Amino acid sequence: MEELFDRAKKFLKEAEDDVAKEFYDLCMFHLEQALQLLLKYILAKRVGYFSKTHSLITLNEEVRKVEPEISEFLDRNRRLLRELERAYIGARYLPFTYEKEEAEEALNFVKRVFEMYERG
Repeated sequence: MEELFDRAKKFLKEAEDDVAKEFYDLCMFHLEQALQLLLKYILAKRVGYFSKTHSLITLNEEVRKVEPEISEFLDRNRRLLRELERAYIGARYLPFTYEKEEAEEALNFVKRVFEMYERG
């Protein structure tokens, strides 16, 4: 289970490196992976399982029951959740391009979720 959290942190680090390299599309993909794995880790740790979905929206609905503060923050930033979901789809099927400002905004958003979780 801890492997999920470790991997989530590695994806977050990759996203930070991507911004420095100006690889904004990869940054968005890595952020989606980081957040997806963090949410799955929270669910695995708190309820013992997680859905086999890639949807951040669906995972947020499940997290709501065990981490309402994080879920409320995700709800308030639903636009970014949807954009990260699109980045995941785009990385696999349809290329999307992102600007520096979009990547930085999403990076700050995902970092905040990690901070909220780690603060407990």
